[in-house]
Amino acid sequence: MEKDLINQSLHTICLQNGKSLDDASQYLKMKYRMDVENLVLEKRLNKILNDEKAVA
Repeated sequence: MEKDLINQSLHTICLQNGKSLDDASQYLKMKYRMDVENLVLEKRLNKILNDEKAVA
């Protein structure tokens, strides 16, 4: 999957720092003024996790 802004943020905030999707949503809203719903973030995070499992 391409490393766009949302995916990079999810990878850093949720996977590396162990924070929740709410924190990732708030970060995107505050820093980039992007209003992204948690459902979208959850689907993208699941896709990132599935891609990492496929590689490993």
